[in-house]
Amino acid sequence: MNNDVLIAFGIFQMAFFLLDIFILANTGRSIARKGEYTWFYILIAIHMVYLLLNTIWTMSEYDLMRLPRSVMLVVCTVSLWTVTGCATAFFMFTVEKLDMQHLQSGAGRWLSWLPAAFSTLMIVSSVWTEKVFYLDESGSFVHGPMYMPMMVSVSLYLLAIAAVSFANILRKKTRFLRKANAILFVSVLIIIAFVVADSFLSTASVLPAAIFSVIVGIFITMQVANINSDALTGMNNRRKAEEYLSDIIRNVSENKPVYLYMGDLNNFKKINDTYGHAVGDEALILCSRALKRTIDRYGGFAARYGGDEFLLSWQPDKDAVSDPDALTRELNAFMQELSGDKPYRLSMTIGHVRCTDPKEPLISYIRQADGMLYRRKRAAGVGR
Repeated sequence: MNNDVLIAFGIFQMAFFLLDIFILANTGRSIARKGEYTWFYILIAIHMVYLLLNTIWTMSEYDLMRLPRSVMLVVCTVSLWTVTGCATAFFMFTVEKLDMQHLQSGAGRWLSWLPAAFSTLMIVSSVWTEKVFYLDESGSFVHGPMYMPMMVSVSLYLLAIAAVSFANILRKKTRFLRKANAILFVSVLIIIAFVVADSFLSTASVLPAAIFSVIVGIFITMQVANINSDALTGMNNRRKAEEYLSDIIRNVSENKPVYLYMGDLNNFKKINDTYGHAVGDEALILCSRALKRTIDRYGGFAARYGGDEFLLSWQPDKDAVSDPDALTRELNAFMQELSGDKPYRLSMTIGHVRCTDPKEPLISYIRQADGMLYRRKRAAGVGR
């Protein structure tokens, strides 16, 4: 590597580091749900460590600084592990983003950590075994026989993200969900493209750029989603609901009706007063999961309208027998299932209206659904 390339490499490394700091400073906790934010924060932090260690390694490799062999072993070990760390953080962010509940608890959670555990064990033990890497007599980094198996284990995270996101692109019925999964899928393709390019370059690694491109993509997506998303639940917010529903109501008719639902969580005030607001937030998150599962099956739309009120819409397929209360029953079944081990039981009272007149204002339909909701609450004697 000549001096000009080294200087350019150093400038890019420093630019990435400063941009990481900028993104961290502009990523508030309100921009996304706690799990998404936490893993995104960890991804950026690990990338910053990777940039620093990669710079030190490059300077040592090209005799710009001389460090003791023991120090370089530590630098190489941690630097190699940061690639595993970034892949793991990206995967865990995806689990939170897509709300993959089977990987968030129990055996699925432990299984999701296996590639990271295997890779970490191989990298750390290589300091003594030299199976993944070792330093030759000149102090240069050399791949060991287990380097590729270790990288394959890390790549399982990327393959899992690609497979799940691609499957969701094909099967999700709402444009919003397809778009979110498409961004994740493209991010994996970008990393793969950079990794392939990196194997042909002998002067400098382009992996820092690959990871940074994913960070930027996630950051932009989170910023855009923040405008239309509820930070606590990750659902569409009131602004997005009014924009979306106003648009689809323009095309309704007797032959193409849309069912609009207004739902209110039963006894939510009692949950807050008895167990505290943290548990109340947990209840809202569980409620949102049930809503997403239900509306995804119907190919509809769901949003948090405010507090413990939620708006949903669903357009039956042509010639289908439509039972508007079937959605309500399925939703409450999901809510009972998700709150099964909690000290409270979740349920929702829902009112609905059949929208057939495109000239009727959205607010009129919302009021009609809201009126049915509270008539049902009074009839059932259910508290707020």
